[in-house]
Amino acid sequence: MTRLGLCFMLLASIASCFGGQGALADTAPETVVYLECTTTAGVTSRGSGVLVSAKGHVLTAKHVAQPGSTCKGTIGVADGNIAQLMVVQPTNLPVDAALLRFSKPGEYPFVKYCPIEDWMVRSDIVVAGFPGRTETGAVSYRKGVLSTVTPNAAGVLETDGQTTEGMSGGPVYSPQLEGLVGIVAGAGFANDATVSFYGIVPVSFYADALNLTPLDVPCYHESRAVTLAHDTWRAGDPAIALDLSAREGICFISEVFGEFNAAEDRVFITIRDGQYMLDGINRSGGVHGGRASCVRYN
Repeated sequence: MTRLGLCFMLLASIASCFGGQGALADTAPETVVYLECTTTAGVTSRGSGVLVSAKGHVLTAKHVAQPGSTCKGTIGVADGNIAQLMVVQPTNLPVDAALLRFSKPGEYPFVKYCPIEDWMVRSDIVVAGFPGRTETGAVSYRKGVLSTVTPNAAGVLETDGQTTEGMSGGPVYSPQLEGLVGIVAGAGFANDATVSFYGIVPVSFYADALNLTPLDVPCYHESRAVTLAHDTWRAGDPAIALDLSAREGICFISEVFGEFNAAEDRVFITIRDGQYMLDGINRSGGVHGGRASCVRYN
């Protein structure tokens, strides 16, 4: 196989990978909820939330949906004119978190949660919500990192993902917008009134109490390099699964060897049902093959 052919296959794999990322990003707004909650005293709080069940449960900050409040919300857009009625669900959490549910029954899109572990410190996150309802009413996103993975006395983790009024209770996603790391709790302030950190409530710590669903694939990995059980294809072998999906990272040909005696002889990476495969063609009968390596996005 020519060097140009190898490059073409690699570029095709890269394009497919970024296509997978786009698909995840496209679905994220379907789980972000704009909220308006009014207390018994007539005070209205505006904030954000995230769908966490197919039955329409929405997780948000307790200071947005205070006990006794009447709440309504819209999915994916900040528009109080089309907001639907929501019901505050009974919870007894020791942190700034509350659970609501859309009154209208149906099958709702929702996000699954990511467990938090000590080695995840400094990992990337994406914060979402409706700051000041945003200029267009669309979901706003901000990037940051997990500054800490040990909660403070209020059950909050620190991050540098900047949030503003209106984003309280909004989702904190893993980098591919696929898993829920936490919800926005607000900010910590220094004595001079400057922001010292932005806070999030890690949802995995309260997953059982909230009946949350874990993501079926890891949100983060300690190493980006993938250890492959099988990484070598030889002429005549069937295609080999590389244990990585297009949404998780990228695989590429790291080595070729042997006799490529026909123009059709080659080794390449392909994607089948969203999974990377190492494959090849043997027309000449010669002994040839190649090896693959894979790298995760996070």
